[in-house]
Amino acid sequence: MVGHDDGRSFAPLRLLAALLLGGFVLAGCEGEEVRPLEPEGGEMFTSYVALGNSITAGFQSGGINDSTQQASYAAMVADAMGTEFDLPLMAPPGCPPPLVNAYTGEVVGGEDAPACLGRVTPPPTSLNNVAVPGAAIYDALHITGEAASPNELTTFILGGRTQVEAARQADPTFVSVALGSNDVLDAALTGRTGGITPPSTFTERYGATLDSLDLADAEGGVLIGVPDVTLIPHLSPGGAYWQAYQQDAFPPNFFVDGSCAPDQQPAPTLVPFGYAFGELIATAAARPDTTTELDCSADLEVLVPTEIQTIRQTVASYNAAIQEEASSRDWAYVSLTPTLESLRAEGRIPLFPNTSGPEAVSQPFGELFSKDGIHPARPLHRMLAELVIEAINEQYDTSLSPPGS
Repeated sequence: MVGHDDGRSFAPLRLLAALLLGGFVLAGCEGEEVRPLEPEGGEMFTSYVALGNSITAGFQSGGINDSTQQASYAAMVADAMGTEFDLPLMAPPGCPPPLVNAYTGEVVGGEDAPACLGRVTPPPTSLNNVAVPGAAIYDALHITGEAASPNELTTFILGGRTQVEAARQADPTFVSVALGSNDVLDAALTGRTGGITPPSTFTERYGATLDSLDLADAEGGVLIGVPDVTLIPHLSPGGAYWQAYQQDAFPPNFFVDGSCAPDQQPAPTLVPFGYAFGELIATAAARPDTTTELDCSADLEVLVPTEIQTIRQTVASYNAAIQEEASSRDWAYVSLTPTLESLRAEGRIPLFPNTSGPEAVSQPFGELFSKDGIHPARPLHRMLAELVIEAINEQYDTSLSPPGS
């Protein structure tokens, strides 16, 4: 339920690849927005603006379109507030189109689907959802610079502005901020922790982002913590691959080394779906005259216990900084990791993807995650919206109703 894939792994899961290179319709910065004088939820929610990354933007199954955008938790929160929520809607089939099949790479619209048909027109004069897939904390305040990681959607959604600039132009009375996942996610997806944003750097950048956002003079806000990215179903224990191998679930020329066996591991390793299925197993299936092997002790893409611990400690440090910022501003704070841990304990976040039957296509990673195993599906977005609404009600003594109530 986090961030973006950097494109090194499973080709169909390259979440920001092959976007249209030109002809973007950018949201305007001029003109007045007609908004309700007093939304159902109260005057504080006259103008709600959401900052964030792919989850907030509504990215699902490796793509984004008007349907996925309107199913995001941020849109559900706005609906509970009873306030207008203008989105940079992407015309179907998407920009890029979401996956239909995680194993074949089929996308909405089929093999002839364009990479991007552009924005739904006419665009709104201002945006209430300024989140950009792939954004790290540095990107909230910068679109250039050595640490910036802009992509085509950055320009497409923000039109040359930063998220904070676009948020301030919407004159928000209430804001939500969900940033930080992409500062650690690539390490989980690639098995390389060298690119993690150090906690001290993250704390400095996060504080600078909120200080700049303070210029909007919003009446309130909610800060959303970084989830433990090692809990997403895109990552499976090495032992799960060993067990599937023992059950002949893979092509005969794909092998799983004994180092992945549960009794050979002092602590669990985690194997990215994009590496195991998107590279190794895909190669085995396409080239039956060759052999490929998953080795949990040698493959750099596999997360070993020390790397898993580094990621989890980093996330905990990020969240301590986020919670402190919320406390200093008297804003609400939402912690996501306990919910993920509970869902994993209940078996609702699977340890291994569905590989047979209709669910292999419809729900390869269960009902809660979309077809990339990284981003939430609609039911989990609903849970996130409920958590955010609960935190807002508790902090501000409001009475927003959960989605669908």
